[in-house]
Amino acid sequence: MRFLIVTFFLILSSLAGAQSLTFSLAEAKAKALETNWEARISALEIEKAERLVKETLATGLPQITAQGSFQNFLDIPTTVLPDFISPTVYDVLIDENLVPSGSGGTPGFVPAQFGTNYNVTGGASLTQLIFSGSYLIGLQAAKSYVQLSTVQKEVTEMDVLESVTQAYFTVILAEENTRVLSESLMALEDLLNETSALYEEGFVEEQDVQQLQLTFNNLKSQEANAFRQQDLTRQLLNFQLGLPLEQAIVLTDDLASLTDDNVLRDELMEVTPNLSEHPSMKLMETNILLSNLQLKEQKSRYLPTLNGFFNVQRQAQRNEFNFFDSNENWFPATVWGINLNVPIFSSGMMHQQVKQREVEVKEAEIRKEQVQVGLELNASKAKSDFIYALETYETQQSNLDLSGRIRDKTRIKYQEGISSSFELNETENQYIQAQGRAIEASLNLLNARTELQKAYNTLN
Repeated sequence: MRFLIVTFFLILSSLAGAQSLTFSLAEAKAKALETNWEARISALEIEKAERLVKETLATGLPQITAQGSFQNFLDIPTTVLPDFISPTVYDVLIDENLVPSGSGGTPGFVPAQFGTNYNVTGGASLTQLIFSGSYLIGLQAAKSYVQLSTVQKEVTEMDVLESVTQAYFTVILAEENTRVLSESLMALEDLLNETSALYEEGFVEEQDVQQLQLTFNNLKSQEANAFRQQDLTRQLLNFQLGLPLEQAIVLTDDLASLTDDNVLRDELMEVTPNLSEHPSMKLMETNILLSNLQLKEQKSRYLPTLNGFFNVQRQAQRNEFNFFDSNENWFPATVWGINLNVPIFSSGMMHQQVKQREVEVKEAEIRKEQVQVGLELNASKAKSDFIYALETYETQQSNLDLSGRIRDKTRIKYQEGISSSFELNETENQYIQAQGRAIEASLNLLNARTELQKAYNTLN
């Protein structure tokens, strides 16, 4: 019975693991923002930045620490003291005429031990930052770091969307390539069988069969490689989605819907630049903000720093280890105070540090200008590449249709004995190459559209 139960659950788990996940392109992009490794890490970076803000805030709040120490003096330290007792005693005896004048000799030193064998000290300290310009600016910088992490997350998400989109297109095109090769192979196999039968009847030459067999073998090898490439592209898409490589997925979008001419032309005409909200521009603006905060923090170091403290301490000194005896004394020591630190003169060091921060602000502003112009240039290039890819796609589709008609006519002529096997082989190869170029043009068109959307900040 136990064996049957275990077997039942194993079957259920295997069936659950074999379930396929279905994605449209939009669903795949949404899934990637949740499960892609880089996207998940960028989300954790925001959480880490928020923790940093709380950490920075805590440095200006009360800090309490406890201290404790135990000492066992195996040898109590000895201090040598001047012998001031003997001369005094002899002076009194001389004054009372009890000893003759000049008695007592030369004063010397007396060894003395101070302390006890056992010492225990325990206490607590409270410190409070009262004023610090660096702390106030640092708190603002920490909050800006959250903003920086948020913008970096947007940059990461854009890269993830681009990678997933391109991987999705690659799978679609790999499947289309496999389908086209399989259909061509089946048609060529029928023609080869037909030609072989004609050869056996003596209507065609052996060379005709051999020519078709050569083309068939090459196409079959291409089909086998296409199936392997299809598996690899699916694994790549799983990787970009953050899924196990063995996870089965089903894509609901097809090549026809993705490469619809009217949709692409309308999208091209409607797309308008949105560079001010581009994550790269936001990143540069945040860098300028952080650079200015670093400059303010450096200037704030000219201001004084004020800290308050309060210490409580208890100490016990014993010659016996009886610290748990409640009748023995513990001696208190309590103190509070304020520490003031005022920078006065640094030999120009702080001044030069301020100047360095000012240079960094200027550098950040220049980088922002550079990025803005670079985004404009990239947008123009992406638009030009997209138009070229669209034109190439239309040309290759037309060539594919033309080469297909040529192949069909050549097959008819060959079956009627008008065309040679050489011409038939040439048109078959020409059609297969046209199919490959059409598929490549489709992929280039889809990737060019993705680059255009990324450049115009409309990739979502």
